[in-house]
Amino acid sequence: MNLMLDPEETGDAVAEPPWSRDLDDVALVRTVAQLIARPKCTRSDSFVIHAPLELLARADLLLRSQGASRSAVRARIAAIATEYAMGDEIEDPRYCFSSPARALVQLAASLRAGDGEGTDASITFLCSRLSAQELRAALADEIVPFLGCAGHAPILLAALPEATAHLGNLSGLLRAPVRALAFGQRLRWIDEPQVEPAWDTHGDVFEALAEPEHVFSPNTSIAPTMLAVEAKGFAARVLSPALRGRSLSECRSALMRIAALSMLQDEPASAPYGWTHCLTLPQALLSLAPYSTDSSRCVRAAATYALGFRATLGRVRLDSARSAKPSRSVASLIAHAAAHPDTHLVKYTLACLKAADEDPDARELYLAAASYLGDWWATRSLQPEVHAGNHE
Repeated sequence: MNLMLDPEETGDAVAEPPWSRDLDDVALVRTVAQLIARPKCTRSDSFVIHAPLELLARADLLLRSQGASRSAVRARIAAIATEYAMGDEIEDPRYCFSSPARALVQLAASLRAGDGEGTDASITFLCSRLSAQELRAALADEIVPFLGCAGHAPILLAALPEATAHLGNLSGLLRAPVRALAFGQRLRWIDEPQVEPAWDTHGDVFEALAEPEHVFSPNTSIAPTMLAVEAKGFAARVLSPALRGRSLSECRSALMRIAALSMLQDEPASAPYGWTHCLTLPQALLSLAPYSTDSSRCVRAAATYALGFRATLGRVRLDSARSAKPSRSVASLIAHAAAHPDTHLVKYTLACLKAADEDPDARELYLAAASYLGDWWATRSLQPEVHAGNHE
């Protein structure tokens, strides 16, 4: 199959390549999924991390798109396979397991040992034998603390069940992100014993994160940022009292609204990567909470991500009383993001649409946040060094 793209004469737009034009939407997505499923030997850059997530996000928005924009979205989906083709891929695993239960045991051991080969063998076996729903339930507890793959594996795991309902089995996309977890670090405090007070108390999540104490991170990548806020008990000290006594729904609402307000009110330079991750990463962990054996652990991890971005990037105190109105219609948000070259805009727009559905009382807030990021990109050209860089 010839994967070459035909760039159009202007801008960042690309034309849909000949190989994809005879495929309907579902066949196109499934074909690209097959082409990007196998992990790379050496490439671990931002694009490889995001390729499966970008595919599912663009596919979701493609199903919501109408008119002329659909061709541009399909071209972007095909382009994922074209770019992913660069670099050697690892060999398929040479051993298997007697049962999914055995594979799950090996997966847990391989992740903790930093064994990429064992991790890939385990997840490859599981992806061919468990449904996306079963994988979500089986893997939720295991992947929550890991910071490898820039913390993005939960986004994919949370998105797969809905995607497979429309597009068929795409679980093979988990191979590269889950394998990347074996080479990363992990959060520790979320697994430490949580000391309960002798009296009933309810924390205030918003107050804890509206203007937290500043924390220095050695760089802006996700793992160092989260480890910086975990160090010296900072995350436990700030978040334990705030989360205590709060339900999952209360925590979800507070964390998602804080993330959207960060996009709208805080440092504009952090809009494309810092504030997008402040929403997408906690949202994924919170989506896994109902399938975890300990939903409060997912909440603690999600809150750590929010705290990490607020404490290292925040410059102002968030004001929940300030109203916000979206500058774009939903149709405009979808059309702009789905065909835009920046992966984070695609993921963030979709995440805001889902947050608006889950928290209808704050619907305008999420749509305003998505509009803000769309407007931010509309005034800037995509710079390659920016696309490759921050917060991965």
